[in-house]
Amino acid sequence: MNQVVIVHFFGKFCLETDIGYLDEEKIHSKKLITLLAFFLLNYNRMIPAEELGELMWGNGGSSNPIGALKNLIYRLRNILKQLGTAEYIVSQAGRYGWNNEIEICSDVEKFKYYAEQTRESEGNTDLRIKKYEQALACYKKPCTSILTSESWFAVRFTYYHSVYLRLVNEACELCNSMQEYDKVQKICGQVLANDELSEDAHYWLIKNWIGLGDTDNALKQYETAVKILYEKLGTYSSRKMQELYDEILGMNQNASQATLEDIYGEIQEQDPEGVFFCEYTVFREIYRLEARRALRTGITEYVMLLTIRLDLQDKQADPAWIQYYRKKASTKLWQVLKKYLRMGDVVARYSDEQYLVMLPYCNYESSQKVARRILSNFRKVMGSQKITVKVETRDVSMDYELPPERKGGVTWSHEKKSKTTETMI
Repeated sequence: MNQVVIVHFFGKFCLETDIGYLDEEKIHSKKLITLLAFFLLNYNRMIPAEELGELMWGNGGSSNPIGALKNLIYRLRNILKQLGTAEYIVSQAGRYGWNNEIEICSDVEKFKYYAEQTRESEGNTDLRIKKYEQALACYKKPCTSILTSESWFAVRFTYYHSVYLRLVNEACELCNSMQEYDKVQKICGQVLANDELSEDAHYWLIKNWIGLGDTDNALKQYETAVKILYEKLGTYSSRKMQELYDEILGMNQNASQATLEDIYGEIQEQDPEGVFFCEYTVFREIYRLEARRALRTGITEYVMLLTIRLDLQDKQADPAWIQYYRKKASTKLWQVLKKYLRMGDVVARYSDEQYLVMLPYCNYESSQKVARRILSNFRKVMGSQKITVKVETRDVSMDYELPPERKGGVTWSHEKKSKTTETMI
């Protein structure tokens, strides 16, 4: 009976047999790990020595690549003896490859097999869901820094990851349509355990709670997703996520049987404190309501847009510096807004580096005092870093018309209703 080698590429790279076990720590050589992985992923062909030399050293990386390759393969064969006495790497006429008499059971091949099976079982929903679950269970994000730094490996596994995301969406869509909500939760839970930054998994979990009619958990999952994606990636909610948020807001459980007391208990805010922070979609609706109120009562209100700008001189070659200070400035500005705005003021993040502020019952002069207070305190918490904060103010209005020049695409600044203040720290 031929020996079987179990190979894991997803997650931690390792090999197992009935006799032994190998992983990166035991191999302890970047070149040996790279060469072994290349043989395993190309197990069905003999590879020319020239191709292997190019893989390992590129052009001019070694004065004697063929000799260096022979030495490397000798070392690899010795390392593989920990798995058994078989000859795992064979050679033939200037070519090297995996011994085809030794069976490989690879998580990559299992993943590809089950992914293809989802197509072949389209007429049987239950079987297709099972194949999706089997394929998704095979996948984990590769966590070997040695292999992921190799372009040939990264390209291949970027493709596998795209297949994985496609399967996640297809599986969740199918389960959701069949009202198999527990399976959606299971799939998304597995995805987020591997990668908490998967927006698709967050999306389907929210969609799942909406399908169950659970507004509270749908909203909690949405808020969790927005927080994680912004803090880790600096990205704002996508359009499809915002559409889900609108759907959550439109849900109204047991509306036909609700009493005013029921509704009042649901909408009342517990222990309100500080500025009211909301999503942009909610801010938009609040603005429209306040614009109507302003038209009816004549009371003035103002909206501010605060935009963070970095002085990138001498720093453009350092993306890490830029990302760090963008995130720091955004966090500090939000802290200032929470501390120095009134309870009735409304704040929403419009983009990664922009906040919208609505100031009810506030005239232009008061709005400028608020702007100066925000900028002054922002300057204190940011210290001496070169950060520019641009503040634009405009009154809340229903009939704000743009002139022909702006409609034609020309930059324009309104003389009466739009004021801009900019400060440099």
